[in-house]
Amino acid sequence: MARSLAQGLKDTYKILVTGRDSAKIQNFCNTLNVTPLYLNDFTLDITGAEVLLCVKPYALTSFMFQGRAKCVYSILNAVSLEQLKATMESEFYIRAMPNVCASVKQSLTSLCGDAQCKEEAFRVFNSIGKSIWLEEKHFPLATALGGCAPAFLAFVAESLIDSGVTYGLSREDSTQIVQTLFSGFASLLEQSHPVLLKESVMSPGGSTAQGVAMLEKHALKNAFLEAVLASKNSA
Repeated sequence: MARSLAQGLKDTYKILVTGRDSAKIQNFCNTLNVTPLYLNDFTLDITGAEVLLCVKPYALTSFMFQGRAKCVYSILNAVSLEQLKATMESEFYIRAMPNVCASVKQSLTSLCGDAQCKEEAFRVFNSIGKSIWLEEKHFPLATALGGCAPAFLAFVAESLIDSGVTYGLSREDSTQIVQTLFSGFASLLEQSHPVLLKESVMSPGGSTAQGVAMLEKHALKNAFLEAVLASKNSA
C-alpha cells in the first residue's frame, strides 16, 4: 500500500520516505524516484510536518517521534485515533483507508478524524482518486469494502480468466476479454445500479440467466457477505 500511495502522490507532493531497513528504503526510493530520509536510532523529528504512516501496525512502536506534527495521516489498520494520539503529538489526526488503485489515481479513500483538517485531508487523498468522510465506528467495514475487496475482485477476475482457458480460449485472449470487461464495467457502474446492469443483459431463458442461476445455486452472494464480514471483524 505504501508503494501505491507513493506512486500516486509523488507527482503532486514532495515525498520523503523512511523506515526501519535503510537498504529497503533506498531500493523503494530508487524505484519510485522519491527521496529517502535516514534516521538515527529510529528517531524522527515531525515538527510542523505532515506525516503519512504506512508501516505495519506492530512496527509503529519501533519509532520515536520528536516534536509536534501539523497533521498525522494513518493508514494503519485497526489503530484508532486514540492510539495515534497516545503515540505521537500532532495538531490534527486523520485515519485513511485507501486501496491499491491509488497507484493509478483511482483509489476510493475512506477518511475520519479531526473535522478541522477535513478539507486538507480531502485535498490530499482526492489527488489519488475520490474520498468519503465516515464516523470512525464504520472504519472496519469501510476497510473490508474499500481496502480488502480489490483482492476479492482479483479473485473474480482470475476465476473468469481460468474459466475461459478451461473451456478453450487461449490465456492471452481470455485475459484481454476480462481486462476490458472490468474497465468498461467500472464506467457503467458509476451510471447505473448493479441490478439494472444485470437485468440489461439477462433475457428470459437466455445464456446469462442460466449462468446467474448457477451462481445463485452456489450461493455466490452469501460467499461475498461472509468474506466482507470476516475482513470487517479483523480490521
